Order: sequence, then C-alpha cells, then structure tokens
Amino acid sequence: MADRDTVRCSQTLDNNQKQRLLKEGIIIFKFDAELVGTDADSIPVFCEVRPPHVAGQKARIQISVPVEHLRQTPPSSPCHLTGKCGAFTISMEGIHWRSFPTSLHYNLGLAEVELFHIERLLIKSPATASGRNIRFHLAPISYLRSKAAGIRFTNSSRSEQLFVLNLPGIGLASFEIEWVTEYHRDSEVPGAIISAGFVAAVDLTAAVTSDVSEAVAKFKQSLEVLSLLFRQAVPLHGWTYHDGETVTTWVDPLEPIVTPSAREHRGDYVARPQNFVDCASALVLAYGSSEKAIHSLVRHLALAINPYRNLRDSDHFLFMFTAFERVIESAWFKAKSSLVPTTSTGSLVQHLQGLIETVNAKGGDDAKVIAERIKGLIGIVKGPTYKDKFQAFHRIYPAMGFYGRDLWPIIGSEKERGLREIRNAIAHGSSSFVSVDVVAVAAWHLSILLERTIFILLNLPIPEGILPNSYLLQAGARGWYERDWWDPLRSAADQPI
Repeated sequence: MADRDTVRCSQTLDNNQKQRLLKEGIIIFKFDAELVGTDADSIPVFCEVRPPHVAGQKARIQISVPVEHLRQTPPSSPCHLTGKCGAFTISMEGIHWRSFPTSLHYNLGLAEVELFHIERLLIKSPATASGRNIRFHLAPISYLRSKAAGIRFTNSSRSEQLFVLNLPGIGLASFEIEWVTEYHRDSEVPGAIISAGFVAAVDLTAAVTSDVSEAVAKFKQSLEVLSLLFRQAVPLHGWTYHDGETVTTWVDPLEPIVTPSAREHRGDYVARPQNFVDCASALVLAYGSSEKAIHSLVRHLALAINPYRNLRDSDHFLFMFTAFERVIESAWFKAKSSLVPTTSTGSLVQHLQGLIETVNAKGGDDAKVIAERIKGLIGIVKGPTYKDKFQAFHRIYPAMGFYGRDLWPIIGSEKERGLREIRNAIAHGSSSFVSVDVVAVAAWHLSILLERTIFILLNLPIPEGILPNSYLLQAGARGWYERDWWDPLRSAADQPI
C-alpha cells in the first residue's frame, strides 16, 4: 500500500476501495466546491479533507481560493459547502474562518483560508453493507481507556467489545475499542502507526426509534447520566449511520472536545467494575423514565459534577452548589403547601407594616416611594428562609439525612463554616477569602453529596464507590474523607487579600 499522503480520492478507485482506505484513515478527499456565506454570497474553493481515523483525532481540512477568484469582500461566516469526490459527497457546516485572503502578489495558484472552527463534517457514500445500524464515536475518556488497557492490537480484528448496555430508545449498545493501522511501507524507514478510539455500536433494526436524529438524541441523553459512573463527561465526537447509504458525521472535527476526568482526585470507581453494567443499566433506565422535573434536576447535577471544561475549584464549587440549590428549591415547592410561616416571620411583617403607617403619616415627597420599597421587603420576608427550604428538602428526601451525615455539612454555624457559607464567601467576596485548601476539600465533599443525590432522586440504591465508610470511597479520597482531615478546615481562618 502506498504512503498515506500519496493516496488520493480519484475516479481510479472504486467505492469499496475508497471505503477501505477511509476506514484505514489514509484517504484524502480533494474536490472543488462553492463556499457559501450566511449572506448567500459564494466563492469557488478547492478542498483537501482527511477525516479522523477514529474518535478523538483531529480532521485535517484545508480550504483554498483560486487566486483569480479573490476579492475584497469574502462570504460572511459561518459558511457551508458541499462537494463531490467520486462516489463520496463531502459537506461542511458552520465554517468559521479566522482570516480570509483578499489579494496576492501572484496570478496563479491557491490562497488558503485560515480556518477557526467547523461545526460538522459529513461524508456520504453508497452503503457497503446491508442492515440498519449506527456507530457512535466517543471521546477517549479515562474509564474507557482503563477498560481497554488489556487489549492487544493485532491484524486479526479491528475492534474489541468492552461491555454492552441496554439503552432506552436505542436498544443494546456494544461499547468497543476500535483501531486502524496506517502503513508506511514506501517511507525511508518502513513502519506503521496504530490509532485507537472508542465506539458504541447499535443495531437499529429492532430499536424503538426509526429516526437517526432521534437515536442520536436518545444516546446523548444516556451519556448525560453515564458520566456519573465514568466520572467524566462523554462528548459525542460523531456517528456513522448505515441505511441504504453510509453517512458519517464528525462534530467539531478541527478540535474535538476532550473533557477533564475526575477519577484522579475523586476516585476511580462509583460502582465496582464487576457491578458496572448492572448499575449503569439501572441508572440509564431510571433516568430515561423519570418525570420531567426529576430528569431536569439530574441533568443539571450530572453536568455540574462533571463539566465539559476545566474549571477552577472555586468556579466548580459554585457550579455544583447552584445545581444542588435547584434540588432544594424543587423540594420546597413540593412541600410548601403543608408549611406555615415561623413566629419570627409574622412578628417582623407586623413591624414593617407599622413602619409603612408611620412613613405615610409623616408624609413628604418620598413617602410613597419609601412605602413601596418597604412593601417589597415584606414580600421578601414572607418568603421561606434557607433553613425552611433545607428542612423541606429533608422531608421530601429523608434518605439525605443519612447520606449527608459523613460529609461536610451544608449549613454551618458562627464558628464552623458549612458548604453554604463557603459558597457565599466565594460568590460575594469580602476583604478576605477562603483558602484554596478549604475550597478544594469542600468541593470534593460536595461532589460526593451530589453523586449520592442523583441516585436518591432516581430512587436507586447507592453504589459502593460513594457509600458511607466504604473502602472504595475511602481509597479514592486521598484522605479528604477522613473527618480528622476536613473537620478542622471548617474553622480555619480566612486568608487576607
């Protein structure tokens, strides 16, 4: 086989040969197209596209304008284009350019467009196999890499199954590691490079959904809650759909999203490896069938626990606490019909109403404005306190009393700060700040609390990795779970700015 950089998509290759070369990651599509802007303005371009070999890799895309077609006003981004290369149709959507050539000092050749971002790359061709199936291309997250650590890459197979999950609206999904081999036989030093990625393969013939966009949406939904067990958000880098034709879609092909893993500082496992499939299956089923309100709460919690971007400890803490407050607020709305205002609340309202009468009696130019502002304050005072909401939360989810007992308390005291006091100090700032150590350890406790909260919201048993006093929890905590470690931090002095 020729060197990968010398193989080109041309009419001399039949479709099966092109599919094989594409699978091996050594084909480069070269074609003409029209680059069309949002203003419907277009310009002829020449494209070279090498798709990713496997998920996790970057596509190599070059768009150039023939010098004779350069002009001062290029099409406005985001742009799109579609071109043909033999039996293949290549499309790109959401093309954003950083700089666009408008003139050059020579009259022949091509002027390259400096690309900034491409939302999607699509490659269509006649199907090479029968049946209807889809392969979801997954980011190379830490958990999947650890599962594949014992896989030996040989020529006998191009994929190995890691585990199988039954996903709502999708059916059985086989999570696999796949690899391609790039041969360099004609190079000065012959050799090969093996590239590996991860997929979830689904046979859609018996699936509930018949719409590929719906299948993608349902699969993404399962990934949302599976991030809890992976301890890492799982971006979908693309998918390959077979049904009469083969359509491969790559998302953000120039810079695929790679998310941060929490396994190093939070622990490798939420569920023991031998219990992973059972736990994951129950989790996606409960999430998929949950009522709308619970589904929304779990989604926000999962995203806050394992965000898509690296965040500072303080920002991550605020993100998680905001998601947790959604749960508390939701519990309050469920329970408030059975609650009555506290005595102190009624007494304060009476004093404020008396103040309004005094202001009105004195009169003056600002009396009406002041009275209205006091009325607004009464509305706030009549509302529930944070403790009211927190008590309602424990009434709606009584298990949280037990599953929060071994962790840093939510509400503190004058001498010992709770998670809420840390949140307020970070959010509002002051002449001092909570130390980095305090925030880091408190964030660890909050993340464990939120992981447990998801299982309680979905009415599922707490897995061993986050069970109070379990070996897995203690082993993954780096000592931060031990009360002798974190309890003194509750009263640690703030540091001056």
